Amino acid sequence: MITLAILAVIVRVTTPILLSGIGTLYNDRAGVTNITVEGSMLLGAFASVACSYFTHNWVLSVLVAVLCGILVSLLFSLLTTVLNGVEIIVGLAMNVFLDGLTVFLLRQVFKQSGSLYSPEIVGIPTFSFEGLNNIPVLNECLNGQTWIVYFAFLSVVLSQIVLFHTPFGMKVRACGENPNAAATVGINVPRIRLICNIIAGSMCGLAGAQLSLGFLSLFSEGMTVGKGYIALAAVIFSKGKPARVLSLSLFFGLAEALSNTLQLTAIPPELALMLPYVTVILLTLLEFKKKPSAHHPAN
Repeated sequence: MITLAILAVIVRVTTPILLSGIGTLYNDRAGVTNITVEGSMLLGAFASVACSYFTHNWVLSVLVAVLCGILVSLLFSLLTTVLNGVEIIVGLAMNVFLDGLTVFLLRQVFKQSGSLYSPEIVGIPTFSFEGLNNIPVLNECLNGQTWIVYFAFLSVVLSQIVLFHTPFGMKVRACGENPNAAATVGINVPRIRLICNIIAGSMCGLAGAQLSLGFLSLFSEGMTVGKGYIALAAVIFSKGKPARVLSLSLFFGLAEALSNTLQLTAIPPELALMLPYVTVILLTLLEFKKKPSAHHPAN
């Protein structure tokens, strides 16, 4: 089932999950429960396609997607930090609102429903390295990918360095582990959390641009199909480690790639589409199984 040809697909479908997961990891380490990942990705996907349609400039389109992700995070910070909204409720409400907003804008601006595809939309260009042509596995995985794919995997290394080997990373972890103690030693907890929200929003917006302009150069309603929530699951199971976010994102990417492949077989497509979400449920069950029972504590 897993061939060299499917490796490139795994890398492509992993990228949005990995990008949004690494971005959300900053929120997780800072003690912020920001679940607007799905909505930020979806708005970023729509905004990048809309900008590409009108400007024919993929660079500007990516920047607009990142800006939209940042604006979503700033709104989340305003509603939760300034107006004291409950993070989970605000996050869920914003996801629903942003989903409806993209549908509304698609119909009002482009007079389309369902999806938007046009030759006017300029996708993100792909790159290939001649030095990898004679290396079978790396050639299939890395050649013919957008720069966002390379950045997604590089962000794992960068985040490992930032979170665990810099003063800023120490402040982020302090805000998440004991915000009162962090404030006592002079760390501006709200400011650190705001910065982490901005990092998360920008990476979710970038993930949305990759999803729409890096794959098929189109936008369809609800095209994230739960990738934001899958990224959240990767962060939860990662225990705060960027490398674990990478491994879990690749696992979910493999499940999605297999799901796409199974749709070409005799298996009902509805069952094949369930595969990525079934993996999340299985991991959740395994996580609960690892925890010792309250009635039978581990020795």
